Amino acid sequence: MKRDPFKQYFKDPDKKAKLYLLITGAMITSTILITIGTIIFILLIVGII
Repeated sequence: MKRDPFKQYFKDPDKKAKLYLLITGAMITSTILITIGTIIFILLIVGII
């Protein structure tokens, strides 16, 4: 029987919480970067920049 490394890793609640915070931070950061990129793209198309 093989051991699942993800199940072994997630047995510790502290590691699970750290991963949750890391994923949440990555999602927030990517959303902000996409928004900034879209705004810059629109400004370039309009000719303001």
